[in-house]
Amino acid sequence: MNKIYTLLIISVLGCVSCGDFLEEDSQTLSYVTSVEDLDELLVGSGYLQNATGTYYVMTWLEVMDDDIRQYVRSEPATTAVFNYLRLFYQWGGYPWDDDYPDRQGGNKAWKRLYESIEVANVILGDIERFKGDEGYERVKGEAYFIRAYCYFYLVNIFGHPYDAGTANEKLGVPIKLTDNVEVKGFSRNTVEECYQQILSDARQAIYYLKGVTPVTTYRAGENAARALLAKTALYMGDWETVVNQCDSVLDSPKGLGLIDFNTTPLSEYATAGSFNALIRSNASSEAIFAGGFQTSILFFSSASATSLRETFVVSPELLALYEGNDLRYKTGQNSYFFLYNSSGYYASYRGSSASKLTGNSLLFSELYLNKSEALALLGRETEAISTLQEVRRKRMTDPGTITATGENLVKFIREERRRELCCTGQRWFDLRRYAVHPTYPEKTRIEHPYYEWNGSEAVLTKTYVLGEYPDDGGWLMPIPSYALESNDGELEDNIRPER
Repeated sequence: MNKIYTLLIISVLGCVSCGDFLEEDSQTLSYVTSVEDLDELLVGSGYLQNATGTYYVMTWLEVMDDDIRQYVRSEPATTAVFNYLRLFYQWGGYPWDDDYPDRQGGNKAWKRLYESIEVANVILGDIERFKGDEGYERVKGEAYFIRAYCYFYLVNIFGHPYDAGTANEKLGVPIKLTDNVEVKGFSRNTVEECYQQILSDARQAIYYLKGVTPVTTYRAGENAARALLAKTALYMGDWETVVNQCDSVLDSPKGLGLIDFNTTPLSEYATAGSFNALIRSNASSEAIFAGGFQTSILFFSSASATSLRETFVVSPELLALYEGNDLRYKTGQNSYFFLYNSSGYYASYRGSSASKLTGNSLLFSELYLNKSEALALLGRETEAISTLQEVRRKRMTDPGTITATGENLVKFIREERRRELCCTGQRWFDLRRYAVHPTYPEKTRIEHPYYEWNGSEAVLTKTYVLGEYPDDGGWLMPIPSYALESNDGELEDNIRPER
């Protein structure tokens, strides 16, 4: 590929944070001359987050599910985070803030994910010139991983959930696999086409990243690619692939491992900062890949939570799922997963600094949950329970005995998944896939009470209701207006009802 053309594409995307060779004011470095140059592009603009911080915060993803509630303690501040996210909490028809795309309710998700895909396309289109050079396979594998990862989230945000019976008809998102500039509008591919592309790219990533263990979890290695393939297969109902890929990582952890809360004194990690330094750090033994979006806003110190006038807290429904011997949650006090304040409970999962494990990361504990679910659906229930107990005995003083079978066992695994992966950008997607589950479908209706301050107290003014999928269009995000306009009317939008 013409090297100047490569840089023109990058310039159009605005990806100028990739190092000296792509600086805006550089007139002499017009060519990509090595794998190292492409590697620099990969780090600077391919990954959604790197060691310099988060490019985009997808906070809105966690305010739409059933794990959070609004909290009001006084007259809401006009600049409160809640105001940026109000329409997402209400499943509004068009919740994006077009005027402030970089805010927490901004419309940047579509653009940012496609920017990373375009960078991956540029790398994959140019890297064959350096075949045989040191780093060729690793950089190529990482580019495939990034493209698969971004399409996974695009189709799960803007497309329909995967249902084998309708996937060839339901709309996903547009697929673009080359770095060529095409003067035309793009239409949406089917959900099936999107998932097949994700599978293909994830498998390519595994092939080229074989044996690669990155020095930082901001970059993908073989384990990350396998974890992504397992996650994709789980959403598609391919239980054998889930088990095989999870086993590949679990059998060769390369420094990964569950942290045992029974041997980790909470007194040493009671504050948000020190807790995250241990559990939800990008350097944690539970982190497989940390280069995703930041999602959780349910993160406050006790002091800052006290001063908040309007915010989100963890829902009573989620807290009710924890047993008394569960170290992840304790009534009326801090615990390993939640910080307590008189106003409620806040997820002590991550902060906004670059050292924290972001939402939409790939977690070691998730492998056990994915594998357990797949084993149960394959009828291998004894193995499913044993796998699940590996997580529970690290989180509880006594994991107890699981006697559930059949659909009740799958339900138990889903509840454990909710307990373990709350506030990590997972719940919204899980609820969507449960609605079209091939064996045990479970449709969900969510209510969000909405309060306003009347001068002396918070008054319930309306309870917003999200109906079941697919009858309620609120389970799909509307496509941002700029994407609809730039595609010359080719994109079919998702229509959400006003509430």
